[in-house]
Amino acid sequence: MTAAPRRAISVVGPAVKFDNRRHAALAALYLGLSFTWLPYPVIVLTSEVREFFPPGQVNTYIGYATAIGAFFAITVPPLVGSWSDRVTTRFGRRRPFMVTGVLLGIVGLFVMMTAHSYAQLVAGHVIAQIFLNGAAAAYYAIIPDIVPDAEFGKASGFLAGMQQGGGLLGFVITFVFGTIHQTRLSFVVMAGVLLLSLVPVLWASGSEGRRPIAVAPRGAARGSVSDFLRPLWTGDFGWVIFTRMMVTAGVAAVFYFLSSFFKDVVHVANTDQFTSIWLVVAFAAMIGPGVWGGHASDRYGRKRFVYAAGAAQILVAAYFIVFYPNQQGIVIALGALYGIGYGLFLAVDWALACDTIPDRAKAAKDMGLFHVAQTLPNSIIPAIEGSLIDTFNKHVAPNSGYRVAFGSVILFFTLGTIFVSRIRSVR
Repeated sequence: MTAAPRRAISVVGPAVKFDNRRHAALAALYLGLSFTWLPYPVIVLTSEVREFFPPGQVNTYIGYATAIGAFFAITVPPLVGSWSDRVTTRFGRRRPFMVTGVLLGIVGLFVMMTAHSYAQLVAGHVIAQIFLNGAAAAYYAIIPDIVPDAEFGKASGFLAGMQQGGGLLGFVITFVFGTIHQTRLSFVVMAGVLLLSLVPVLWASGSEGRRPIAVAPRGAARGSVSDFLRPLWTGDFGWVIFTRMMVTAGVAAVFYFLSSFFKDVVHVANTDQFTSIWLVVAFAAMIGPGVWGGHASDRYGRKRFVYAAGAAQILVAAYFIVFYPNQQGIVIALGALYGIGYGLFLAVDWALACDTIPDRAKAAKDMGLFHVAQTLPNSIIPAIEGSLIDTFNKHVAPNSGYRVAFGSVILFFTLGTIFVSRIRSVR
């Protein structure tokens, strides 16, 4: 990876004073997004796939559905982000995309809720992924647009808290509906929370994006594409993207197959219910480290939190590989340890990106690329891991495929820890 020259930061909006209330309001949409797109793929989508396919094919088709939806989660954010960098409206540069994306994303949720076939289920999943990721692309840029530089860590902590709190509440909802075997009804609650979480952000973002911007002249197509993608492989922002990509890959290697693992190895009776409980515990454990770590990283540095996160998550994966525990109490305790580790990473995730973003005038486009570091692994890894799990389970040894998945976790978290050490401008 080549070093990029330090570019001047272009401020595209007026500075806004931030207190805790404004930080919390600005982070609110992350609660709604996390309440929705964390629980539904791992609980509701997998539950519905089990209705359409026999046990030996479930993991494969979970992987396919996840990969198809994630393809749009990769391509949409940078394009929508770049679009929002170039428009000026009386409602702001980002907010029209956020509102439109949330409303149309809800349409996708209701298509899934009424699905009578695998094709309809995947179609709803694709609609939700396109528009919710489009809304997220514009939303992500608001942080570097208007948050003071000295408070990026604090903003990252609030965003981590909202992400973890949203995931926690979302898994509580899937647990409640899972107990009565009606997980599809979770989509109704998700739609309501998405709408409510949008309102505080519209207030907190103040006058973002109302100042007209100068549009650069168009260059040759090849040069434009290269310039568009340059942050992926240049400078510290590129290393931040690769760090996030590896950590996300480590999560994706097992996240979508937890329900199957708990059914096949832990032998729980109600997999939707137990998976929701495990994830509630994990996300509850994330909140404290996530909120505290973001603010603390402004003082103590970012990298040490990523190192600690990698160590905790590798330990959990290694325990699953070696002992294959089937005692539910131990499995839940491991979920808490995993949550602490992942919370430490999320605490500094956004702060690292905001610290190293190449050009503030192209914030939405570059933060869209940053978002790809989360969605790209979710498009590739589940499709590969799902097929590997089913293949090893059938042809090597019963349930041996899950050891392959947890081994992938260790590999990816190790790489993430190595990549973050390459970031030079952030301690």
